[in-house]
Amino acid sequence: MSEDKEDRSAAGTANAAVEGAPLVRAARGTAARHAVRIVINADWCKGCYICVSVCPRDVLTIDRSEWTGSHHPIVVTAVERCGVCRNCELLCPDLAIEVLSEG
Repeated sequence: MSEDKEDRSAAGTANAAVEGAPLVRAARGTAARHAVRIVINADWCKGCYICVSVCPRDVLTIDRSEWTGSHHPIVVTAVERCGVCRNCELLCPDLAIEVLSEG
């Protein structure tokens, strides 16, 4: 992972509330007694849907009711089922997903 992409990832996640910062979708839940948060950086997601296909617990889905101009966005629909395997995060070619286990 390049340092530039890492810096932008950290900045995009931390500054989501700042005007002009990337749009970030986040969901919280619990997995094995740990709080889980899944953050999707919509500005980096290109809609390849790899994350949806590799999730063994169907935590992520494609929101077919919305259109970004290039793809349907990914949404976290069942964060409580997340087992924190991080398949979505590890296989995302654009580093657009971050899975955080808090606890």
